[in-house]
Amino acid sequence: MNEKRTQFAEIAAAARAWLEVEQELGTEGIIRVKNQTFPVAASPNVVDENNMKKRSVKEKEARLAELAKEAQSCRACQLCKGRQQTVFSRGNLQAELFFVGEGPGADEDEQGVPFVGAAGKLLNRMITAMHFSEEEVYIANAVKCRPPDNRTPTTDEVKACERFLVGQLETVAPKVIVALGKSAAQMLGIETESGQWRGNWSKWRSIPLIATYHPAFLLYSPKHKPVVWEDLQQVMARLGKS
Repeated sequence: MNEKRTQFAEIAAAARAWLEVEQELGTEGIIRVKNQTFPVAASPNVVDENNMKKRSVKEKEARLAELAKEAQSCRACQLCKGRQQTVFSRGNLQAELFFVGEGPGADEDEQGVPFVGAAGKLLNRMITAMHFSEEEVYIANAVKCRPPDNRTPTTDEVKACERFLVGQLETVAPKVIVALGKSAAQMLGIETESGQWRGNWSKWRSIPLIATYHPAFLLYSPKHKPVVWEDLQQVMARLGKS
């Protein structure tokens, strides 16, 4: 009997912890996505991507270290003039889920790690709610240097930094990419002019891609948290996490 009570207490504690995460994200009462089917992405002739998926962890580590070193000395746009340091990535280079943000903020510029400020804490809670740990996903930004006053990166700045993100995506070769914010969506080829840039599936080369609002936007406009949660549930369903 005591053993059963202990098991029940553990289940109740887990349920309470999950409810707290949902309350933080504003997701209480939202219907979860179940048994949803998705179109299978086409298989274009992308030899390099397929080969990357077969590379060893050491080979991936070496490639990402090379890209990070190149980013540190990059002078391709004006953002290099105001940076303390470049902000390359954090997370698992074997990740099946890859988050792409827009650009570093003040905390990230100081620490050299993406998403460590208030928006990063919210993103971490979003990741937990998706049944992932921070160590299971990979996180990077469209630009590796902080834009002045945390403004949105310009098209030229994003273009100048493109090769670093492309290299990261090719190396990690995730199963799903989530673009956080309009700039990240644009960089990854999602049409944003129609206003329907978030919540719809697309693809980056052969990798399924979906865009949603940036966590920083949610801090100022929390009313959009429910639609972001709906977007993330689509990702969870696609990765078997629902």
